[in-house]
Amino acid sequence: MAKRGFLRAGARLLLALLGLLLAMPLALAGPGQRHYTVNGWGMAEGLPHPLVHAVAQDRAGFLWAGTWEGVVRFNGRSFTLFDRQNTPGAELAGVFSIVPDADGGVLFGTARDGVFRFYQGGWQRLGGDATRNLAVTTLLRDTRDGALWIASGPRLLRLDGNNRLQEVGASAGLPAAAITSLVQDEQGALLVAGEAGIHRVVQGHAQRWGEDWVPAEAVRQLRRDGAGGWLVAGDNGVHWRHADGRVEHLLPGKRVDAVARDAQGVLWMNLSSGGLLRRDPDGQQQLMPVSGAVSKALLVDREDLVWAGTTDGLYRVADVMASGLTQKDGLGSDYVRAVLQDDEGGYWIGQTNGLNHWVQGQIRSVRLGPGNAVHDTSVLALAWREGSLWVGTYDLGVFRLDRQGRVLEHIRVGSGDPPLVRALLPEADGSLWIGGSHGLVRYRNGRLQSYLGGPGQPAATVQALYRGPLGVLWVGTDDGMLSLDAAGKWRHWRPDKDIPAQYVFDILRDPNGDLWIASDRGLLRMQGGRFRVYDHALGLPRDKLFRIIDDHAGSLWLSSNMGVFRVARRELDEVDAGRRRLLSVHVVDKSDGMPGSQCNGASMPSGWRAMDGTLLFPTSAGLALVDPGSALATSSGGPPVSFEHIMVDGVAQRLRPVLRLQPGANRLAIGFAGMSFRAPDKLRYRYRLHGYDQDWVTAGSATEAVYTRLPPGNYRLEVQAMPMPLDWTAGSGIGSASLQVEVIPALWQRPLVQLLGGGLLLGGIFLAGWVRTARYRRSQRRLNQVIAERTEELSQKNQQLEIAGYRLEHLATHDALTGLPNRRAGDRFLADAVARAHAEGRPLSVALLDIDRFKLVNDTHGHAAGDAVLQEFGEILAGFVAEWGLFAARFGGEEFLVCMEELAVQTATRRMQELLERIRSKQLLLQSGAVLRCTFSAGVAELTPGQPAHALLAIADDRLLRAKHEGRNRVAGS
Repeated sequence: MAKRGFLRAGARLLLALLGLLLAMPLALAGPGQRHYTVNGWGMAEGLPHPLVHAVAQDRAGFLWAGTWEGVVRFNGRSFTLFDRQNTPGAELAGVFSIVPDADGGVLFGTARDGVFRFYQGGWQRLGGDATRNLAVTTLLRDTRDGALWIASGPRLLRLDGNNRLQEVGASAGLPAAAITSLVQDEQGALLVAGEAGIHRVVQGHAQRWGEDWVPAEAVRQLRRDGAGGWLVAGDNGVHWRHADGRVEHLLPGKRVDAVARDAQGVLWMNLSSGGLLRRDPDGQQQLMPVSGAVSKALLVDREDLVWAGTTDGLYRVADVMASGLTQKDGLGSDYVRAVLQDDEGGYWIGQTNGLNHWVQGQIRSVRLGPGNAVHDTSVLALAWREGSLWVGTYDLGVFRLDRQGRVLEHIRVGSGDPPLVRALLPEADGSLWIGGSHGLVRYRNGRLQSYLGGPGQPAATVQALYRGPLGVLWVGTDDGMLSLDAAGKWRHWRPDKDIPAQYVFDILRDPNGDLWIASDRGLLRMQGGRFRVYDHALGLPRDKLFRIIDDHAGSLWLSSNMGVFRVARRELDEVDAGRRRLLSVHVVDKSDGMPGSQCNGASMPSGWRAMDGTLLFPTSAGLALVDPGSALATSSGGPPVSFEHIMVDGVAQRLRPVLRLQPGANRLAIGFAGMSFRAPDKLRYRYRLHGYDQDWVTAGSATEAVYTRLPPGNYRLEVQAMPMPLDWTAGSGIGSASLQVEVIPALWQRPLVQLLGGGLLLGGIFLAGWVRTARYRRSQRRLNQVIAERTEELSQKNQQLEIAGYRLEHLATHDALTGLPNRRAGDRFLADAVARAHAEGRPLSVALLDIDRFKLVNDTHGHAAGDAVLQEFGEILAGFVAEWGLFAARFGGEEFLVCMEELAVQTATRRMQELLERIRSKQLLLQSGAVLRCTFSAGVAELTPGQPAHALLAIADDRLLRAKHEGRNRVAGS
């Protein structure tokens, strides 16, 4: 057994290495080639078992994967597990077949637990006791009558609409052989594929199908090709009958367990030997680098992504707009610092372990060192001129190399600490500008002349050199920017005084004279000596930029620590003209095929536009190659949006088209997800509760909408999702979903009850008036005698009523136990405070406080002790807010609201921390003699411009929950 396991492990390792080797030509391919990236998810990411048997996509767009330990639903970011331990009704394991239903439900066939159906959040076992212990191989929903076809080993069963199970295979004349696939043909007839080939079942009779093109052999899968043809995977490869009748036989002699065709005509095949094979329309094949042996699980989803299940988890293969070179391709290090292309088309790549030369698909190392020594030093700068390559290093100075990479000259720069050479600029006269930690020097005729960093000269680290027209030399440093004109005059743009930046990493000049600058404060444009800043406030995902490349197609490409940003020049001009508020920035990062999202800067050049238009960017994980033409291609439709969960006061609810909230419901949380598996981290969301929210609530990447204490009424929650770059005015790229929400009023809130109560009140008033009038008429003769007495009596009653009115008003707005304002008064005060803060532009913070372990006090010492704790807490809180001019209210139970006008969240958090210290320093002596100390947990949030009160409370509530999860007795303020 040990030997067999060792051989199996060795085979898997060999397969993985073969996949990597076969993948290498694609990594080195140029533009025009399709690039692929492979991502995997295992038990560490949420799978309950590493072996994935089946994978499918439902109508809403969710991905389902079946394993030995239940089934998971995937939204692109996280898995939701359904099994017998955590899901009522889902007593299933060993899920081998997953079939989406047309109504949005999903069918599941299991190894020993029968058939289950998931619909709107609920689970149902189909077939009752007849299928309870049934081993299901595969399933098919009949499109004609809705019956369910079930394959169980060699048996073919039919489950009708009345939940009756009938055995069909034997009576139809099917051979007693294992069934692997069930499909309906164009006429709706059932095709049964398996160990005995393929049979067509019509009116209860089976006959051989496809004899003219499929040999009589075992079939592992029968599938449509999506273009009118058929694909048959079996022990002798794949037989493909095209729509025009043409037949191809692929991989003869190899067993293929599953096959699928994507929208580009590429075939994907799961080999029984363990690999996922890709076959292009031109016949080229590649074994994809997935881990583990593949199963029969194979799917091409709606985004044309390929999903495969293996013994190590779930894998996604995606065609991407970028690719990369790494150490496995031959680079000396994955940490790449500089890149350029020479005049013959070869690429020179500087990295932390030296220099690489990439030409004609081959990468070789170029050793650098003085004399006969060989060193692997970090290469920070490259420059090419007239057949020579200049190389700037971390600690060895500068080398000049010939086309073959032979060292022709070595220049030592500076002394003492390693003189980091970050920028090089060769001139037409044969001289060389050398910039780095030593400042700036010029090498000419074997001599070095210092311009920066020498005695009496400004000290700065040079990071960029650029020769503009009219003989001006531009210098980017860590202390702003400098220029040297043709007359030898220097000018220094000092940080925050002359230029709105500290670090200048790259400089590019337009023919019209505009100067573009990549800095730590964003993209700068200098026009006529003035600077325009484009940063996060205008839509850039990151302010620190390293490199600017013009693609000569109307866009600038900017490298950063969060990928590469494409910005259209037209949009920059529209922002300047006031016709556009935000830039629509297209982000290319690791999810698009780059080896890493962190691009490197402070070196030169930290990006290059190749002769064929490819853009190359050094990253911390390899050299990224971006095809700008592919990057411009975007999907025409928006991502579908689906609701994932609904929680009412912490209790999960069924997902139904209309959500009805019963009276007294406090907190509503609705989770949602955009169904885009290509780049889910690039999705951004906004939502709006029509009938409640005045405007859209921007959620960013958050996927939950939270509301508290919704008034009775009918609402509609609309959620929108859009991939970056964001432009909410472009309806074509936005996906949306809606959910009806009905808040049922309490009995006293219903119009009929209110109308009836009003009628009774008016009737009572009328009756009282009529009786009183009758009495006045009967006592008219006595009226003059007692008028003085009655006037006095009425005056006293009016005074009593006024006093009672004051008492009723106080009772209506204050809590009887603590004496603090109640929830009604708190909501009214908060609404007024939010309105004042928005109108006056002043800060406003709120805190939600919850007494820790209050239920334990009631359970241990009785409710009288709990009331005593609340009274003591209320007295301390009332004194504290009076001392600081704040407002507090009891929100219900042991929860309190503190409203802090004109306080930012940092100050408000300190106030609550002071209150916490005061509270827990108090001792409460109970009648029983026990001594209690009280603590609380609190969440503090600050109002943001345009934010409604309920959203502010929701943030405070989330931070309160975080404070409790982190151990209670604390304040969470950010």
